[in-house]
Amino acid sequence: MSVLRVWLTAIVLALSNWLATAIVLDVDDPKSIRDAAATVAHGVQALYNGNKTGGVLGKWPFPPYYWWESGASWDGMVNYWHFTGDNSYVDVTYEALVSQIGPTNDFILPQEKSDTGNDDQAFWAFAAMSAAEFGFPQPPNPYPSWRQICDNVFNDFVQRWNFDSETCGSGLRWQFTSENAGHDYKNSISNGGFFQLAARLARMTGNQTYIDWAEKVWDWTTEIGLVDNMYNVFDGTDLKINCTQINHQQWTYNVAIYLYGAAVMQNYTNATEKWVARTRGLLDATSTFFSPFPNATDIMFEAMCEKSSTCNVDQYSMKAYLARWLAGTSLLAPNTAGRIGQLLRVSAVGASNACTAGEFGNTCGAKWYIGGWDGTSGLGQQLSAMEIFYGLLVNSTRPPSVLNSVRIRDAPPNIPMVLPDPAPSNARALYDGVGQVSVAYSFIFGIATGAIILIMDTL
Repeated sequence: MSVLRVWLTAIVLALSNWLATAIVLDVDDPKSIRDAAATVAHGVQALYNGNKTGGVLGKWPFPPYYWWESGASWDGMVNYWHFTGDNSYVDVTYEALVSQIGPTNDFILPQEKSDTGNDDQAFWAFAAMSAAEFGFPQPPNPYPSWRQICDNVFNDFVQRWNFDSETCGSGLRWQFTSENAGHDYKNSISNGGFFQLAARLARMTGNQTYIDWAEKVWDWTTEIGLVDNMYNVFDGTDLKINCTQINHQQWTYNVAIYLYGAAVMQNYTNATEKWVARTRGLLDATSTFFSPFPNATDIMFEAMCEKSSTCNVDQYSMKAYLARWLAGTSLLAPNTAGRIGQLLRVSAVGASNACTAGEFGNTCGAKWYIGGWDGTSGLGQQLSAMEIFYGLLVNSTRPPSVLNSVRIRDAPPNIPMVLPDPAPSNARALYDGVGQVSVAYSFIFGIATGAIILIMDTL
């Protein structure tokens, strides 16, 4: 056998092994979607060492992952459970969330003081809020319920807002501890966290206090200019100049946090005109983060850093929250479903093409528009892909529950397999206009293999 024939045989075997392990996604097949989401969720959990020797319970390893990203990731795991019905990670998620509740039952931990800002606390609260809305097992005694924990966080935000009402006409600072860098910065992600949490508590409980605060935070954000009249959401402003100038950087998670909050308000207020307009406007503003090139229409990207390959560890995770809250928005604001479905489908296909690295050919990269892996990997990349995959199941997913309709599951280890019930459908189909792509890899593999075999026959 010639050397060339040996090499060609090896190539065929390598292609065969790659095809068997890479993520092959059919966006019209719920089983294919669940399989893709499960594969990537396994990758998310493979990076977690909090339940291993040397790790810290509830936290992905630092460095490189800050405390807030762990909270955001556990929220992703609660959503993954709700959308897919996969109970594989319920125990570890429950254990992690409970471990970080803290002595005052509001996700304030003394050991995380230097890493806890208003936004960090909000991302942990979102995980608890999702747990409350989706009937995740409640914390053990003597902890309060997930909803009460979220109320405690809400009250923290109210107290800090009122304490700081003399600067910039109120608004939350990024950091509430004076020793932390960012104490003089009032940013969108912190105030958006307050806004979204208030909106979700309002929808769940019907309490007017939450409604009033959601309105108040929205009004301040727009008056100060963090959300402009085109619904672009900018990063922040500085109280040392009385918030008279705006940092115009735009990140996916800033517009996403307001988008989902507005969708919750639209849903709760029975589609009042102003919240419909705000939700629509914020959805339109997400266009900044889609279509990085003319041949990559509707594929999500992090506009500030991704094309230049300058994203840091935090920024690699931000697309996850846009994907998560786009799916949530389509569930609560049916008028957005068609457009969001298109964005999710196309981006999911791009993400599946980017998840081809690692020992098993399914480690994910950041750039979903290059047709392969971009050489990066980590928690943010895995989480973003997981979110975009399970989001495709939104048409068969129950919306977040309100207080009198929550079905609370038993605490581990006695949780049965619960598949999500179909949500009542009064909206047009979420997904229209994009064809199947699942055969692409098989087609390419077939052509490549056939060509190699023909060459080998001539040797």
